[in-house]
Amino acid sequence: QQMNFLPSYNIPTPANYKLAAGDEVVIDIWGAVYQNLTQEISPEGSITVPDLRPVYLAGQTIQEAEKNLKIQLGKIFSGIVADEPNTFIRLSLGRIRSFAINVVGDVKRPGTYTLPSLATVTSALYMAGGPSQIGSVRNIKIYRNNKLFKTFDLYKFMLDGDFQSNVRLEDNDLIKVGAYTNLVKVAGEVKRPMIYEMTNGETVSKLLEYSGGFTGNANVQRIHITRKSGERAESFDVIGRDFASFQLLDGDSLTVMPNIQDNKNRVYIQGSVWHQGSYAISDTLN
Repeated sequence: QQMNFLPSYNIPTPANYKLAAGDEVVIDIWGAVYQNLTQEISPEGSITVPDLRPVYLAGQTIQEAEKNLKIQLGKIFSGIVADEPNTFIRLSLGRIRSFAINVVGDVKRPGTYTLPSLATVTSALYMAGGPSQIGSVRNIKIYRNNKLFKTFDLYKFMLDGDFQSNVRLEDNDLIKVGAYTNLVKVAGEVKRPMIYEMTNGETVSKLLEYSGGFTGNANVQRIHITRKSGERAESFDVIGRDFASFQLLDGDSLTVMPNIQDNKNRVYIQGSVWHQGSYAISDTLN
């Protein structure tokens, strides 16, 4: 099933969303006076309210803009700023603006994309077709105002639920996807056997987290690793106590073998007994 990272429009306006030219704001006034105003923020960053000079809202959050409007509209409707107000206002976001962002590097469709202003880094990657065959999903850099702003790790977002890392983009942001660092294959008795991208220093334990952990049929005490890097290929049998310290390298291949199926403490009883069948024995049972 293909995942869709297109931005949703049916969400509340984020508290830190900053208004800019092209955003549409809706002003509701009720109480002693009832009015509804819909205005688009001009290229100069202002809206026009009858009987008022231009009110500048660009660069302000919805909460900040609402406080500003309350002060400005209080010059017309005194009931808004009275000690016991009888007129109230609410500012909300109507139609949102669009902006251009750039996606470069090892993606399938690098280029400039026009996205709605609620779009995030995953939305931009989706529009660009995702990383190419050599593209990284762990080291995605977002540049803002010609400086590195954030580094995005898709594994932390999807597997660890780190939704705060999926930053909302701004006009002219640049997303750069570099080449992968380490690709490691895991096969056998894990829940998600496949190829994973590992960052430098990540261990067998981390790979087991990414792959969903052992199946119920796995030998959890030993993993066989074939390493291709170096002068010659090399094999390792890593035991359980070393999973957290054994660091993986590009080209490593891990195999998790099934457990031994022969039962170590079971006997069968048949014949002239009341309850025939399988029984467990221990060191204290003869």
